[in-house]
Amino acid sequence: MPITHSADILLLFFSNMITMSMSYFDTLPVEIIHRIFDNLDIQTIFFSLRYVCRRFYSIVHSYRSYHFNFESISKSKFHLICRLIPFEHVVSLTLSDKDKTHGQIQLFLSLFDLNQFIRLRSLTLIQIEDYHLNIFLNSIRHSSFISLTIDSKTLSIRQNTSLNLLSSMIEHPTLQKLDLDMWPKDLNELQWPMNCTLTYLRLRTSITLNQFYLILHSSPCLKTIIVKDFNIDQIYLYDGQFSQLTSLTCENGRIKMDKLEQCLALTPALVYLKLIGNGNLFDSSFDGDRWEKLIQKHLPLLEKFEFYMSVLTHVNFDTNNIKQMISFFETTFWIDEKHCFVQCDYIIYSHQLILYSIPICTDHFEYHSDSNKVSASNFTRENQDSMMNVNHLDLNLTKIINDDDDEGKIIDRRLFRNVTELRLEIDGDWPKHSLEFLSTTIDLLHITKLCLSVNFSHEYMPSIVHGIHRFLEHAFNIHTLSLFDYWAPDHGTTTMETVWAMITSNIKHLQIRVKNSDDIKFIIENFKDLISVTFEYAQSLLMSHGEFLDCLSDVKRHSSKWKCQYALHVWLDHN
Repeated sequence: MPITHSADILLLFFSNMITMSMSYFDTLPVEIIHRIFDNLDIQTIFFSLRYVCRRFYSIVHSYRSYHFNFESISKSKFHLICRLIPFEHVVSLTLSDKDKTHGQIQLFLSLFDLNQFIRLRSLTLIQIEDYHLNIFLNSIRHSSFISLTIDSKTLSIRQNTSLNLLSSMIEHPTLQKLDLDMWPKDLNELQWPMNCTLTYLRLRTSITLNQFYLILHSSPCLKTIIVKDFNIDQIYLYDGQFSQLTSLTCENGRIKMDKLEQCLALTPALVYLKLIGNGNLFDSSFDGDRWEKLIQKHLPLLEKFEFYMSVLTHVNFDTNNIKQMISFFETTFWIDEKHCFVQCDYIIYSHQLILYSIPICTDHFEYHSDSNKVSASNFTRENQDSMMNVNHLDLNLTKIINDDDDEGKIIDRRLFRNVTELRLEIDGDWPKHSLEFLSTTIDLLHITKLCLSVNFSHEYMPSIVHGIHRFLEHAFNIHTLSLFDYWAPDHGTTTMETVWAMITSNIKHLQIRVKNSDDIKFIIENFKDLISVTFEYAQSLLMSHGEFLDCLSDVKRHSSKWKCQYALHVWLDHN
């Protein structure tokens, strides 16, 4: 996926080059510029670089490897790009019906025939409905697709037609990469074809050992598989092993040693193993000695083992057990052979035990101050890249600042340099020294989404509003803002005017609770920079779904809307 910061830097670079010397562009090869385009998003290419100069205008139109990602785009820019779209030069297409752009897939289908995209090799469909999925699968049956991603989690695939088409697509001779997010029931009914050419498979749900065996048996080229976890109800005995698989990842599920060991017995050629999920203190999932024996027995070729396991303990958990757990990872096998550095944290107030390898392998992490946890590790030297994979970071700002009330503790370590989504919980006033702490712990310029759980009651509102506005001024790449608990049912006094005054113009996507139709109208008509809004239903809201939707008919900005049980999602046009 293109990186916004790289796009901004390259755009600035081009602008400076034009200012310095126009003759330089006469010598810069088109091939180099096209290679640069490979790392830019479509909006940067079409709406910025295309207008730099006449030569760039021509170069943009001669580019033959467009990656169109419409996951987060205004409706007006979507329409404009659709009028300019060079069908024959698009190699990758991403369409989304998620909250920010709901209705996009149907709009796209009303404008285009997918057969026009003759060079399309990669297709990603997010939150797609069954009816639309049928249309796409029918259209690409005879295409030379390499990569296909389907997220149908919002609705179960109810038609056998879709499952049959999907099964046919899986056995397509050119398909190499498949990413499926679907209900387990649908996955059970999916007929896995024989001799498929997949080299990469991601299934974002649990699978049984029988399904795992069938996939390996039917996929002789499969190198990498990612699943949620293995759901095994009984012991199965299978003959043979599968040496084609070299990488296995289980993420966001349950880590059960007995079931996992059955799967690993089938894959002796694994070079890479990653496990992220909930462990169990009673089945040896936190036991380094058991893991050492399992790897030596079943995975002789394993080069890298990454894991992040957590479990809630009883309130009387003995923290001395942490050092005992780490002692099993202090052997020659772990330190010298596998170069696996391990840390164990016990979060005191939540009674959570976490065992993980360094660098941490999960992209979602909850930060706790040192004063609120007990830790042990099998290494002594701090790893500066220990948190480099963390993209989503949660922290209770009030608790952390109160725990570390000594200003001298704030040092510039930048532990979290790649965080794009930050979730802050604030109890009461916006804590003093928060900005100093956040700016020295996180690279604020990487953050694009901010989720705030705050109390906007009368006594806290001035400091909260000032703190949010000041933070947004420093973290100016944030384009998505979610405000939770802003409307306190008992004594909330904030208004939409207050919200409008505190957020900055770079916010394009807003999620917020509203109390009546006037709030909805005010946001849509006055927040001119917004591309999408999700209106959460406040606990005290006395409106029916119909009234909630009807109020949009009075606003001036054209919109696509989607209601669910607890929210209204709106994709907006600019005036």
